[in-house]
Amino acid sequence: MTESKKKSLKLNMGLNAIKGLMSIIFPLISFPYISRVIGVENIGRFNFSNSIISYFVLFAGLGISTYAIREGARFRESKGEFQKFANEMFSINIVSTVLSYALLIVLFIAIPRFQGYKSLLIILSLQVIFKAIGIEWIYSIYEDYAYITVRSILFQILSLILMFLLVHSENDLNIYAAITVFSSVGSNVLNFFYAKRYCEVRWTNKIRWRKHIKPIMVLFAMSATVAIYVISDTTILGLISGDYSVGVYSVSTKVYGIIKTVLASVLVVSIPHLSSLLGNNDMSEFNYVATDIYQTLLTLLLPTATGIIILRKQIVLLISDSTYIAATTSLALLSIALIFCLGAWFWGQCILVPMKKENIVFKATFTSAVLNIVLNFILIPKWTENAAAFTTVLAEGLAFLWCMSEGKKYVHLKDIGKTTLKVIIGCSAIVLISLLLKPLNQSSILYTILTVGVSIIAYFLIEIKLNNAAMNIIMIGAMKKIGK
Repeated sequence: MTESKKKSLKLNMGLNAIKGLMSIIFPLISFPYISRVIGVENIGRFNFSNSIISYFVLFAGLGISTYAIREGARFRESKGEFQKFANEMFSINIVSTVLSYALLIVLFIAIPRFQGYKSLLIILSLQVIFKAIGIEWIYSIYEDYAYITVRSILFQILSLILMFLLVHSENDLNIYAAITVFSSVGSNVLNFFYAKRYCEVRWTNKIRWRKHIKPIMVLFAMSATVAIYVISDTTILGLISGDYSVGVYSVSTKVYGIIKTVLASVLVVSIPHLSSLLGNNDMSEFNYVATDIYQTLLTLLLPTATGIIILRKQIVLLISDSTYIAATTSLALLSIALIFCLGAWFWGQCILVPMKKENIVFKATFTSAVLNIVLNFILIPKWTENAAAFTTVLAEGLAFLWCMSEGKKYVHLKDIGKTTLKVIIGCSAIVLISLLLKPLNQSSILYTILTVGVSIIAYFLIEIKLNNAAMNIIMIGAMKKIGK
C-alpha cells in the first residue's frame, strides 16, 4: 500500500470515527431529555412502530447498497460505465420502494393492531421514500466521507434544536417521530443533488435484471436475516409484553446501537478498499489491511464492552431515569452480544462479502435469525426484555463463530491470538480499577468519571507497554494530529 493510500484510508477511518462520535454525543443529549419528557410507554410505542417500519425500509433497500458498493468500486474510474451502473441501481431501488410501500398499505388495512399506531406508522413510513433517493452508496464508493460527516453533523444539530423547541410533553410524540425522520433521512434530498459531482443519476428502462437481481437478492436475504434478529426482538416484545417492556428495552438497545455504530465505522470505510484490493488480486495487501483492521477492532471493542457491563447502572441513569432501571440486565447481555455482532460483521462484510462468498454469510445469518425468533417466542413471555437480549447474544454468537470459521479459509490474519491476550490483560485492569473505586459508588457521578478516566489511561498504558500493534498505530496517528 502506498503512503498516500494509507493516509487516505486512515483519513476515512478518522472521518467516519468523527461521524460515529457525533452519533454518540447527540443521542446522549437527546435521549435523556426524550425519555423523561415522552415517558416509558410512549418510548415503547415509538420503538414498536419504528420496528414495524424498519421491515419495509429494509425491503425497499433490498441488498442494493452492499451490492452497489462492492461492484461499483471496481470501475469507479470509468465514468461511462459507472453512470450506467448507477442508473440501474437507482431504478431497481425505485421499483422495490413502490412495492414496499404498496405492501405496507395492504398490511396496515389488514391488521387491526396497527390502527392504534396509525399516526406514528404514517410519519415513520416517510423513511421508505427518502431512503430510495438517498443513494448513499455513491459516496461510499468514492470514499467521500468528508461530505457524509459534515452533512450528518449538520442534520443532527438541526434535529436537536427542533427537538428542544417543539417537544415538551407526552402529547408531542408525533412531533418527535417527525423530527426523527428528518434527522435520519432528511439529508437524502441533499444527497440526490450533490451526487451530480460524480454522475447524473436518473431512471432507466435498460436494467440488466438477469445480471443484477440474483446477487442483490442474495445480499437482501442476508441483510433481512440480520435485521430480523435485530428488529424482531422489539417487534415480538411489543406484541407479547406491551409498550412498557419495549420502553425499558429501548434504553439497552439505544446504548447498544450507539456503540455498535461507532465501532462499525472502523469496518465500513474499509470495505471499498478491501474490494479494490481483491479486484487487483493483491491478496498479500488484503491480508495486511484485514489484520490491521481486526486488531484495531479488538483493541477498541473488548474494553468498551467491559466498561458498559461495569457501569451499566450508571449508564441507564445517565441517559434516562430510575423508571428505566430494569434495563441494566438487558444492557449487560447486549454488551456481550456487541462483541459477537461486530466480530461477525468483520468476517462477513469485510472478508466473505468482498470475496463474493455472501451465500455463506446468508446461511449463517438465516440460521441465527431463525434461532433468535424461535427463542424469542419461547422466552419473552416469562423474562420479557431480558429474554430478548439473551436471544440476541445466542444469535450473534452463532453468526460470529460460523462466519469466522469460514472466513479463515480465505484470509490469513497474523498475531490475532497475541493481540486478543494483550487486550484481555488490559480489560482485567479495567475490572480491577472499578473494584478499587467501588467505595466511591455512593457518589454515582464521581465513581463514573474516575472509573472511566483512570481505566482509559491505564488501558492505553498497558497496551502500549505490551506492544499492541493496533494501539501503537492509534497513538502514533493521534500524536501526528496533535502535532499538526
